Amino acid sequence: MPREELPPDPDALERWRQLPQHKPSKQALPPAAGGLRWTWWLLALLAALVVLALVFQSRIG
Repeated sequence: MPREELPPDPDALERWRQLPQHKPSKQALPPAAGGLRWTWWLLALLAALVVLALVFQSRIG
């Protein structure tokens, strides 16, 4: 089924242009943008646990 292009609604476009156009705040950013800081700590903790597991495994075996 071909996609039918609809003409823009001038009233809707005008109302959209009248909305406030501000730069988004840090609270409005998606979680990945604000959550990368704690993700690095989580990855470092995971890497430390892997290293500890390898060290203890080599001592036992």
